[in-house]
Amino acid sequence: MPSMQEALLESIVYLDKDFVADRYEARSGSCAPATLARAPNGQTSAATQPFSADTGTRETRSYPLSTQRMLSQLWPDLAGLPAVNVSEYAERSASEFGWVRGTLSTFQVRGKTQREGQEVAAAQSSHFQLRGLEHGRYVNLITTPGYFASGFNALLPLQMTLLARFALPVCAYLRLLPARDHAENWIAVPLVIVESRPALVRDIPALF
Repeated sequence: MPSMQEALLESIVYLDKDFVADRYEARSGSCAPATLARAPNGQTSAATQPFSADTGTRETRSYPLSTQRMLSQLWPDLAGLPAVNVSEYAERSASEFGWVRGTLSTFQVRGKTQREGQEVAAAQSSHFQLRGLEHGRYVNLITTPGYFASGFNALLPLQMTLLARFALPVCAYLRLLPARDHAENWIAVPLVIVESRPALVRDIPALF
């Protein structure tokens, strides 16, 4: 039987490294050495954002252990956190943190416009989505490509060519935001996503 650390390693789909590092610091009480670098003239971003200053600060921290090792130490506490009830969440609420259980899938939105009397494809976007939640709700996910386990982020561009269907049972700890898409689905930021394997799911009592 694999250890809990091995089960986590084999099951991680998405891991927000900053979230894990912050939780680890708060739990351990020890702060990692940090370097702050000021980047002037908008060098912190390739694109200029309106209503933003031209300077920013980038923080670099150095830890004696990996984020996966941090996660394995944090897992008993993290698994004990409550679930978030998507169906009871309301607009103008504060954001809520919690576990959900569903199916991770991909979703593509294509816009169309009229040009010279003909329908022409316009802007399009692809994102990950949690499906199969209570009352049939979907949750759209705002993700960071570098936080996915190797290979997963390649699924989005494959929707245009090779991918016919993707449905992975997962447990996700996320931050639910008071924001909806045009189909009235909520939008959330995932912090940890693991495959729904018995060795891990049984550790999350809030999902039962």
